[in-house]
Amino acid sequence: MTRRTFALILAVAYLLATGCGGGGDGTEIVIWEQKDPEEQTVLNRQLDEYMAGHPGIKVSTAHFETDLLHSQFQTATLAGGGPDLVYGPSDKIGPYSVMALIRPLEEIYDEEFFAQYEPASLATLDGRVYAVPDQIGNHLMLIYNRALVGREPADSEDWLAMMKELTVDENGDGLPERYGLVFNAVEPFWLVPFLGGFGGWVMDDRDRPSLDTPEMAAALRFMSDLRNVHKVIPKECTYELSDTMFKRGQAAFLINGPWSLKAYLAAGVDIGVMPIPRIAATGLWPTPMVSSKGYSISVNVKEEKLPAVKELLAYLTSERVQREIVAELLILPALSLLYRDEALVSDPVLGGSMEQARRGRRMPDVPEMRAVWDAMRPSYQSAMSGRLAPAQAAAEMQETAVRKIEEMRR
Repeated sequence: MTRRTFALILAVAYLLATGCGGGGDGTEIVIWEQKDPEEQTVLNRQLDEYMAGHPGIKVSTAHFETDLLHSQFQTATLAGGGPDLVYGPSDKIGPYSVMALIRPLEEIYDEEFFAQYEPASLATLDGRVYAVPDQIGNHLMLIYNRALVGREPADSEDWLAMMKELTVDENGDGLPERYGLVFNAVEPFWLVPFLGGFGGWVMDDRDRPSLDTPEMAAALRFMSDLRNVHKVIPKECTYELSDTMFKRGQAAFLINGPWSLKAYLAAGVDIGVMPIPRIAATGLWPTPMVSSKGYSISVNVKEEKLPAVKELLAYLTSERVQREIVAELLILPALSLLYRDEALVSDPVLGGSMEQARRGRRMPDVPEMRAVWDAMRPSYQSAMSGRLAPAQAAAEMQETAVRKIEEMRR
């Protein structure tokens, strides 16, 4: 059976099962999600508590990996079925809204409801809100081993000096036993903060690629010099290698996201979190992309079922629920009032993550962002390995992104 055939079978199955808005003596609400296992555990407990207080409501969930969720939701919803609520990262809002798969939420909730949320947490497109978030972040930050790092660097030059000192090659074979820094040198998501730190960004204010710039060339040069000139990161620096080395105490600094924090604590690493240091040459702070995760309402939800779906969604993004997510998962909330909570602000891990998120920039929710990622990846890798000069890599990124967007729009 092909993947496409499976998707069509699933779509028909859900159309038959949920297309009439549930059945029996109550209302059934179906959620499709792509949460991590720990997030699923928290969600299931919260849903059990909700159903205990709402005996006429039954909530069921189906889990998918992120990309599969996108394709299955598209197929099932276009066929008239699918879930009532779909949960996922905000970068899917662009495709979902363009295909008219989800409902604009300002038609359902008033301005006061949305005023509760951090502005950067709301997934909007063309002035319309398409998801209610339960968390914000997905941002990169500087994580450090407190047993090795005793202070915060003043700027990127001070940080580089610290990284050189913390890189240790005891036998002089050119393969340090410990590196000053590790990060994913394969995916361009890790390049973006430095692009912002040098004054650039991936798209202009008209959502066109803006990659062939002096700022991009400067960011690529800074990143590649860490590997090829200063030698403070491994030559082959993948996500998996970086993760393992940091857990083993073989790296002083690590650039990673909030999803990784609990694993480092479980591994016994005494971690601290801080924003990626200000770029000395520009005086600007690096700007990791910040996005949110949240719930969108399918266009196939019938009007008679909408009040129940609306009430459940409000519960799943409520203060109580978000406090549990923060406490148990170390993920930042989307509600503004929680950022005034002293326990959150003063926590050395959550406080550092919060400070970094507020220095970031919202990830573009437009569909064209997928073409930009695909265009950046090979050129970023070529610049990191030294196969392309930074300016050449920047020009190649731009050319490829423009071509891919044109192809996407045909």
